[in-house]
Amino acid sequence: MPTLSAQFKLNITSPCLLALPTGHIPQVSLEQGAFKITAKLIPTFEISKGKDDNFWTTALDRIEITVSRIETHAPPSAIIKPDGTKDLTSLCDYFNMLLPDYKSVALTISNLILHYFRYSLFTPLVRHIPAWDNSLNNPTWLDDSGEKIQDGNYMMVVEPIPGLMGELASKKLTLDKIHDLDSFLKNPSEPTLTEMLLSDAQTAWFEHSLRRSVLELAICAEVMVKRCFFNQSSPAGAAFDYLEDKAKISVRVLELLDSVAEEAFSRSYKKEHPSYYQNIDHLFRCRNKIAHRGELTFRGDSGKLINTNAPLVETWWNTVANLKEWLEQL
Repeated sequence: MPTLSAQFKLNITSPCLLALPTGHIPQVSLEQGAFKITAKLIPTFEISKGKDDNFWTTALDRIEITVSRIETHAPPSAIIKPDGTKDLTSLCDYFNMLLPDYKSVALTISNLILHYFRYSLFTPLVRHIPAWDNSLNNPTWLDDSGEKIQDGNYMMVVEPIPGLMGELASKKLTLDKIHDLDSFLKNPSEPTLTEMLLSDAQTAWFEHSLRRSVLELAICAEVMVKRCFFNQSSPAGAAFDYLEDKAKISVRVLELLDSVAEEAFSRSYKKEHPSYYQNIDHLFRCRNKIAHRGELTFRGDSGKLINTNAPLVETWWNTVANLKEWLEQL
């Protein structure tokens, strides 16, 4: 029985950053049911190299995924017409019958790779490849020996590079993280609500939507803190939900991070990270201004009105990321 392979060349419209040796093309392999999959991450031209960088930064240009499976029937041969031309009708029908299964696997794995960049490397503006992407309909088909049976085609896309300078914890795929990517592909997991909110806040920041970024960050902080203190499955969580539903209790996040945390865990975020604690305070003040008046401002401790800008929201994003790590240690 022959082994058939479909090689997909999928364009990336989201700039995922790589920092690898020149000429190194990262590759991961895995199995999914009857399919064997190899994914190559093809970089584009060199973009930048800082004085402290070991390698040039490049962007992920496309993902080349080869999906292989043992088939019960070999591809039919092309029919040679009397005039010497080839009739490929039966061959095309054969590939069209098999394409949906191969296409589905290629789409799943390519989007898991992009998922890894978005949630593990904090790559901004990552977009999944849609199921209707034309590249999925034009693979190159290969036989057992890797020889082409039928060609596909693809086009190249060049996009801007947000996150190039490491803004909002944006990371690059480095040699030491390829193993993590390989492990993730074999055991993928859904992002938590916290990870999704952080990612959405990051995306809003890169899209210059600061008000939305602030709102997402404030929601993320509140969700993290209250879930940590009032787990739904615990008696305390059930009691808190009951009292809150009856409007008999209202606990501020800042109180939970200081006196309540010290009582419950013998630790205080305010005492351990005073500057970050102040950032959380300012974040919620700004959130309230946005919610009540739609204004991207807040009043500082002196009462002075402060205009919120991109660098300040970036500081708040890093603070919420730090708070996430702190809460996970409790």
